[in-house]
Amino acid sequence: MDLYHDIATGQARRSFRNAQVAMAAGFLLLIVFVAVALQASTTAGSVVAGGLGAVSAALSGFVARTFVKSQETAAAHLRAYFDQPLEFSRYLAAERLIADSALSEQQRAEALIALVQAMVTPPAPATPGQSPETPGQAGQQ
Repeated sequence: MDLYHDIATGQARRSFRNAQVAMAAGFLLLIVFVAVALQASTTAGSVVAGGLGAVSAALSGFVARTFVKSQETAAAHLRAYFDQPLEFSRYLAAERLIADSALSEQQRAEALIALVQAMVTPPAPATPGQSPETPGQAGQQ
């Protein structure tokens, strides 16, 4: 588990660092091309330098966004990996409650079917700023 944690956090850290480098490079290129455009002796030179600055800034923004997306994906995978033991413990607790309850065979079978369906249904991804739903909360809003 520690190795997976090291791999995922290392990937997220590298992606974030690369995104920062790409953003800084784009900003630096934009500043350089603005300076070149201001120092150009002709209008055409100023336009070309300004256009190159805009293109380089847009390209670095795209590259930076790609690295940020990679970092977010690594963080999501890491979060899912560490959420799995908690989810499994919930299923075990539900199974124990069903086994220890005084349910009829039919009720127990229905409860086990519902438990199995909950286990095989993948959880809905949480949207940013919203806590993920725990089993049994879906549709109770």
